[in-house]
Amino acid sequence: MFFSIAASDSHKMSNTGAIMVHCNMKTDGLLLFKEWFRFMVVAFVLGTGVYGCACSQVTLPQVSNEPTSIRHVGKFIWFDLFTRDLPGACDFYGKLFGWSFEDTAPGNSNLKTIKNGGIPIGNAARIESQGDKITESRWISFMSMTDVDQTVGWITKNGGVIHIPPKDMPHRGRLALLHDPQGAFFAVLTASKGDPPDHPFVPNAWIGSELWTHDVKGALKFYGNVAGYQPETRKAGADSSYLLLFRDGEPRGGMVKIPWKDVKPNWVPYIGVRNIEAIVLKAEKLGGKVLVGLDPDREDDVAILADPSGAVFGVQQFRITANRGGNPS
Repeated sequence: MFFSIAASDSHKMSNTGAIMVHCNMKTDGLLLFKEWFRFMVVAFVLGTGVYGCACSQVTLPQVSNEPTSIRHVGKFIWFDLFTRDLPGACDFYGKLFGWSFEDTAPGNSNLKTIKNGGIPIGNAARIESQGDKITESRWISFMSMTDVDQTVGWITKNGGVIHIPPKDMPHRGRLALLHDPQGAFFAVLTASKGDPPDHPFVPNAWIGSELWTHDVKGALKFYGNVAGYQPETRKAGADSSYLLLFRDGEPRGGMVKIPWKDVKPNWVPYIGVRNIEAIVLKAEKLGGKVLVGLDPDREDDVAILADPSGAVFGVQQFRITANRGGNPS
């Protein structure tokens, strides 16, 4: 599998993780990547699990470690994992990134709070097969909004589909799960205590999410209205370009056109790391799959991985350079 990937605005990407992807893939890796995109039944899981009535009394961790008055509309501020193998996922990500997994509610081992360096960065929930409808694990990216109900109302009028209507969750805030007109799943969230501030690079933390889409023009219009994104085209190699999604002067995501007709649109989340070669090798040793490997001909360092149960995520290396005053590049 081969991707040609480039990154720009690295001084800002420490806060956003917008990744530039243009790709050509070998058949074996392509099949794995397609299979992940076919997992479009996560709404059933969410509706009957963490965000459904059965767990309505669970108090989820706050998005921001400290209360803030910040609202970074369009920024991805939280990430949840839904997995068929929760103990295996805890072992995989714990050994790969040093994350810890703690029971979110006492006595409930099916829902974990994920922490990086003691800071909550997501939740992990076990999903169960319901008539073999659910076959893959996946990550869900949460986009910050000032008014979830207003956003959901606009989305439904413009081709989006609601899977979990607006719902208040203790400590977490008001959220909803949707997919866009092309079928890409994402969640919108108004965090009860405000959004985390933009910060310098934190190793093994989330840095953002990237939309894979068949209809770039349609997606730009849709998300431009949903999140107020302003696209900027950047050079990504001699013969390719890439779209960064800006909001309030900061890049909050990225967008790439899917080159295969039978791969469905989705948002792909990314994690920033210090040593991507070591991460990729370790992921394989832990039972993960490398869907997008490292390429010595690329200037940047990006890979897309799948954990042992099939949940897909990206990793990108950031470097500390003296000429940026200690900020990652």
